[in-house]
Amino acid sequence: MRLVTTCWVGVTLILTGGATMAEGFMKAEGCKLMLDGREYRAIGVNVPHLHQAYLGTWFHIREKYGTPENAKAAVMAAIEDAERSRLAFIRFFADPGYPLDRSLLYDKDPEAYWRGMDELFALCREHHVKLVPSLQTIPGPYGIFGETGRAILDPNSKTHEAVYRYVREIVTRYKDDPTVLMWELMNEGMLHADVEMQGRKLLPAGVYPPGATVREDGQLSDSLRWDDFQQLYREHAAFIKSLDPNHLVTSGDASVRPECTSRRETFPDFRFRSDTWREWLGNNLLSQPEPLDVLSFHFYGNDEVAGPSVPWAGMTTIEEIQGVVRCVHAAGAPVFIGELGASPNNQADPHGTWICKSIDAMETEGVSLMALWVWHFSWQPDLTMDSETYPEVVARAKAFNERHALLTP
Repeated sequence: MRLVTTCWVGVTLILTGGATMAEGFMKAEGCKLMLDGREYRAIGVNVPHLHQAYLGTWFHIREKYGTPENAKAAVMAAIEDAERSRLAFIRFFADPGYPLDRSLLYDKDPEAYWRGMDELFALCREHHVKLVPSLQTIPGPYGIFGETGRAILDPNSKTHEAVYRYVREIVTRYKDDPTVLMWELMNEGMLHADVEMQGRKLLPAGVYPPGATVREDGQLSDSLRWDDFQQLYREHAAFIKSLDPNHLVTSGDASVRPECTSRRETFPDFRFRSDTWREWLGNNLLSQPEPLDVLSFHFYGNDEVAGPSVPWAGMTTIEEIQGVVRCVHAAGAPVFIGELGASPNNQADPHGTWICKSIDAMETEGVSLMALWVWHFSWQPDLTMDSETYPEVVARAKAFNERHALLTP
């Protein structure tokens, strides 16, 4: 997530075989999403650690839950609360996690890992909640293999092989499952574009298995450029589509940086210049190329007017979002606001007033999908919400879904 001002549905899903598109899966038609011949719009939530907490591999389980059993129970409670609240889907980070996390189960016993994932999918299906798995494909687990961040671009690298293997495993496993609303490539990739990694800190030694060789300091060859991300988005989206004809693919992006153009033009000797509003809008469109189906953005805000350091100076965050949505819709693509939350924290917005106003504005703008940040997530106590702590937000989301998400009584 970034902190700047900046469907499953409860219908009967019938699968058909052969080359015909199966019913129960979203399609994109211009700037709208369609499900079984009707426009589909929905609000869901983020539970970033969903499968890792359920499987007992999340790095922070001992700190936040005490035991794996408690963590699993907390995930089940979050899913049940989502169902009660009529929330349509959960977005989660669906890779095996830190190197230490993945060594606990995925590397050691992949069959048990996938059995646990199957159980989680079945639980969500039982509770009428769809999933948006964010696969975290870029830059991949290069640190485990002693490679650099640019290894993901090399088809002969261990990083490339590991990423493509995992994507093939999860996508082929669930390609015919309408529990998956759509696939997402990664979380906020373009925010890392043209960021010079020389001397920056990488993952600390503590998140690696004991005895692993760890490089904690970044180097220039860990940096990925704007063109690299465009290439990887195209290639990874096309790879997923070659495996799965049923599901749409989105990027998982927040947006581009406000100084995107100057970063691209002056890397690695960065010379700052804020984009103009027109440049920034254009960069957001260009940054998420076809064959991506749905353009993704993350927004956190309040009612304050933005200062002069950003392209949307003089606008409120809602006006900023409206500008982006109108631009994307004019280009003929649907919008997924993959993270929608208040800033600087929800304690400053105790009734979720800004979030509710944003939902209303996005409903008017025709936004297809929104996911609230963040649901039953103890790692961010100032931002987490549930049906009891933020009843006004949940009521607004529920009403939206009852109007648009094809829910059954």
